[in-house]
Amino acid sequence: MYRLLLLWCLCCQATAQESLVVGWVDWQPFSYRNEQQQLRGLDVELLNAIFLRAGYQAKFSEMPWARVLHELKFGTVQLAMSANITAERQQYARFSHPYREEETAIVIRRQDAERWRGITTLEQLINTPDFHIGVLKGFDYGNTFRQLMARPELQPRLQMRLRLDQLLKMLQGGRIQGFILDPHRLQEWQGKDGVQDKLYILLHIEQTPVHLMLSKESTTEAQLQRINQAIDQLKQSPDYQQILDRYQFRSLHSQENTHK
Repeated sequence: MYRLLLLWCLCCQATAQESLVVGWVDWQPFSYRNEQQQLRGLDVELLNAIFLRAGYQAKFSEMPWARVLHELKFGTVQLAMSANITAERQQYARFSHPYREEETAIVIRRQDAERWRGITTLEQLINTPDFHIGVLKGFDYGNTFRQLMARPELQPRLQMRLRLDQLLKMLQGGRIQGFILDPHRLQEWQGKDGVQDKLYILLHIEQTPVHLMLSKESTTEAQLQRINQAIDQLKQSPDYQQILDRYQFRSLHSQENTHK
């Protein structure tokens, strides 16, 4: 009963105030709070620019990523950022046009770079039985790694955790040999006890378009189309590149041209 009432309120709110509840997770440099506790990040700025053009207002709600997905299913969260399209998610969510790309890479300890330097492909990684990999629960790392995770010989070597700091501690302690990460996330550890300098990118996996993900329970196809138009408008404006430049990102167009 509570969920039904909340869903009704959200739908009325979206109509009357043109606002949408956005679930977000602390994920630098994409979404985080600065020292003044202000919400910042590449995805936050891009979403605000998209919503400005679509005529919406974002109501941000912080929670773990697994809960964001759970609440999207029920509609109590209406939108999530930085989402890959998967068959499972398509059952309960609509996906916008891509608004940027993300990269997936395998990060190891710098002190282990010589030990693992022979691994230059994912196939070689699969055939290295003492290489255990950390992943985050509920995260999708793109089609290439999704297929890799389905391989029976790799599944016993996957370690799943809720938070990135847990994977970092496991890596530092030698309980895993690497974890999957967008290299831009290494910015979070700049100046923090030399953590960033102790990490090394072993293997770049792929670049994947990411989307906004809208709950089918509490948003409409018309709202999605409105957001898609706003994304297309933003990508054609100078504001888009200016936002990306602040976070040292290239535009989606230039990345597409590079990786075709």
